[in-house]
Amino acid sequence: AVVSTQSTGLRAGVIGALEDKRDERVKEVLIGFQTLARGWLARKRFRKLLDLRVGVLVAQRNTRQYFVLRKWQWWRLFTKVKPLLSVTRQEEKKKKKKKKKK
Repeated sequence: AVVSTQSTGLRAGVIGALEDKRDERVKEVLIGFQTLARGWLARKRFRKLLDLRVGVLVAQRNTRQYFVLRKWQWWRLFTKVKPLLSVTRQEEKKKKKKKKKK
């Protein structure tokens, strides 16, 4: 926009009032943006904490199950036989192939 050097025909103080209104509006927009950004970051942190909590609960449940099963004779037999099964070896081969592709 071209600004002329001539008088704009506005009364004294009108330009100052317009600048004050503009400053208030800019302030409102920036505060709104800051609010959205802080909310987004807070939700992101909260999701991370929930994921950690779920992980801890799963680890605790698995540990409890292990302590129940470790004295069970069938579980002992299963853990000794499982590595000898061909299914386990095939899964390991698939994992190795995937690692090589990467």
